[in-house]
Amino acid sequence: MRETTFRKKFGQALRAAREAAGLSQRELAERADIADKYLSRVELGASSVSLFVAWQLANALDLELSALTQFEANDEASPRAAIAELLRDRSPDAIARALRVLRALEDP
Repeated sequence: MRETTFRKKFGQALRAAREAAGLSQRELAERADIADKYLSRVELGASSVSLFVAWQLANALDLELSALTQFEANDEASPRAAIAELLRDRSPDAIARALRVLRALEDP
């Protein structure tokens, strides 16, 4: 996998998990102790993250780091994997938000 593809897939998984958690970029950035503009660039796939920053982001979302990187084994599953991990033992409202995010991520 090329680095640009990895950045894009990681950013997509991160955005899906953030939206499923009902957090704004600013809220997640504050929780992860990073700049919100940097988070925006990460979600767009324009910036890379260190392992430590990836761990901070996963922690801020109450996820295992692997939930944001499972696309390495299956490129098509990254947003779904992040959301599935996030929704474990979650409320019906959280599940409804996740479904909206999944629908938004589907190719037309």
